Amino acid sequence: MDSPSAPVRMVLARDLVDRAETRQQHARAARRGREVRIGRGAYVDRDAWDELSPVERDVLRLRAYARTRAVPPVFSHWSAVALHGLPFAGERGEEIHIAVGPTAGGRSGGRIRAHSVHVPPEDIVEVAGLQCTSRERTVIDIAAGGRLPDAVAVADAVLRDRRRGPGEADDGREALLGAWLRAQPQRGHRRSLEAVALADGRAESPLESLSRVVMYRSGMPRPELQRPFSDGRGRIGFADFAWPDHRVIGEADGAIKYLDAELRAGRSAEQVVVDEKVREDRLRALGWRVVRWTWADARQETPLVAALTAAGVPADPTHRWADCALP
Repeated sequence: MDSPSAPVRMVLARDLVDRAETRQQHARAARRGREVRIGRGAYVDRDAWDELSPVERDVLRLRAYARTRAVPPVFSHWSAVALHGLPFAGERGEEIHIAVGPTAGGRSGGRIRAHSVHVPPEDIVEVAGLQCTSRERTVIDIAAGGRLPDAVAVADAVLRDRRRGPGEADDGREALLGAWLRAQPQRGHRRSLEAVALADGRAESPLESLSRVVMYRSGMPRPELQRPFSDGRGRIGFADFAWPDHRVIGEADGAIKYLDAELRAGRSAEQVVVDEKVREDRLRALGWRVVRWTWADARQETPLVAALTAAGVPADPTHRWADCALP
């Protein structure tokens, strides 16, 4: 049995007695849609594959790759993100990322991305029986070689998981800085340090992380995150973003709150919409303007910035948050 969370039988052609015949049989089954080829000589049943989540598929591909290596690989970058169950803010790919060391001369090819980076033993962990970079080191690698919003979404999740309770300050930034120091010298080290400075465990979704990067880049005042609100009827809830000086609330309105059964807490999608409307009316009655935006608005950046500036939040691209901007 080989699976990240559910029993899915993975067939490796090299393990079968009549290799030539069975390899052909499984290749034919894959061409006909009965099986899925998830790696070189590795196949799983199509029905079982279709039942897996995107993360489970990622991890199963990593298992298939590891089973065909003489030396256990150290998975890194987006492969480590999948193993740790951290969020993907961008597009998911099928590439397998491994750390091979700066002098190993590893070669990338096909779906394999070999990264010539130094990873000390203290930054290597085991997850689900596979070796990968630690959560903190994964943040550093993603930031050094990728987009800042993607890295901040991963970093926020790492800090969020380390928080001790509501309203408490993040306690994982030192661990991120330690991983950053151990990774040096590293190309892209300034980008990764910027991601560490921007990370905030109070962000509750990748959309909030992306939105905060847009605010930072556009030179908006730094917002308060998860600010609590109450009125005469009691607690209203927490706002994703708030600018008290401008009496503006920002809400990152991802579709997941309407689709995810756990987040709906037994409510229908229609009831969630009604509850959000009531909540928004109560906030406006307190004298706050409420601005909502979607994934598309944040990805395009301009619609998000325009909506917030129209509500009264200033934006000056020459201004950056003092504790995040690098000289």
